Amino acid sequence: MDRLTLFSMQGGLLIFMGIVIFSVWRAQRRDYSDNGPVWFSLGFILGGIGLSLQAYRGVIAPFYAIILGNFLFFMTYVFMERAIAITTRRTSHMFWLLGLNVATILSYAYFTYVRPDVVIRTLEAVLIMPVMQLPIWIHLARCKEKTIRPALRAMAIVLYLHILLGFVRILGVAMFHHADAWFTWSGLVAIAGLSLSFLWIDSLRVRDELERRAMTDPLTGLLNRRALDDFGRRELSRTIRLNLPCSALALDLNRFKHINDTWGHAAGDRALCAVAEALLSSLRITDLATRIGGDEFFVLLPEASELDADLICTRIRSAIQKISIPASPGQSFSIAVSIGCVTARGKDMTVASLYHDSDIRLYHEKNTTRRNDSLELLPRDIARTSFDDLKPLALRS
Repeated sequence: MDRLTLFSMQGGLLIFMGIVIFSVWRAQRRDYSDNGPVWFSLGFILGGIGLSLQAYRGVIAPFYAIILGNFLFFMTYVFMERAIAITTRRTSHMFWLLGLNVATILSYAYFTYVRPDVVIRTLEAVLIMPVMQLPIWIHLARCKEKTIRPALRAMAIVLYLHILLGFVRILGVAMFHHADAWFTWSGLVAIAGLSLSFLWIDSLRVRDELERRAMTDPLTGLLNRRALDDFGRRELSRTIRLNLPCSALALDLNRFKHINDTWGHAAGDRALCAVAEALLSSLRITDLATRIGGDEFFVLLPEASELDADLICTRIRSAIQKISIPASPGQSFSIAVSIGCVTARGKDMTVASLYHDSDIRLYHEKNTTRRNDSLELLPRDIARTSFDDLKPLALRS
């Protein structure tokens, strides 16, 4: 295969995939998107231009075909490292690679104008590519984000194979004098593999984001009922297998309708978010906090005995008693919750049964607080009164 066809194919594919990556990023930009694809596509486009210039070596001036062409080609790795660093959220070494690129091009200029030697330039190119790829490999290996790990591994394998086949090319040239076909296909496969792997990263993150949104309450950030059914079943299976107890809490806000009617629905939303934050700060890392709907919350406490559940309830009440929610300018109100707590053991435990039993306990507690509240006289001027005055007697300090 002649040089013009070889480098034109690879240069054209680089430019094409660079445009594709940029177009996909521009069309699907989201709130959590970064500009890594911009750097990646820019590197591919510059690399494609560089290879296209190298295709016409002997036709155009050596400065354009050799010096500028190789400089642009090596910029592919400079910008690729920057893109991977942004994508994996690591520190970029772009300027070090840029300095290495400049030093390499100066060497190329020496072996082009002062002491022309094509073999040394070829060997230098094959040897310098692994050095420029090393920071990329480090970023790929050290990234701990499980969501995109499959794509990162695929990209690392493509880079490794590309370098390996580059050395095969050198051996082929030395032994058989016709290894260009190997180099052609390895280059094309590397370009396609790197491009698809990078696009795969965004695809994996989109899928993870969709799954997260499908299982998360948009207001409070807690799990929703669907996530409870999924994760709760797994936790219960593990708890039953270990022959351990499991507790559950059903919660709702006292006088939530009164909060909405007095302070507005925006204040009600803030109250729900405050409860969610109190739950997250009071629970263990293994507990599952869920917003069922409205002002109703459900918490699954795997491996929690009656004593553990009581301690967690105390922490939740203490955290909620400290909450002061701003309403209108200069005014705020406090909130209180009712909690129904149950603990179960044995193979018959299910999420549905725990929710049902804790909800019954919650119903009994709310009936008790309503009877206590009926003995009190509510303040006449609620707008000037803290909701601490409206808490059930059982919840007051």
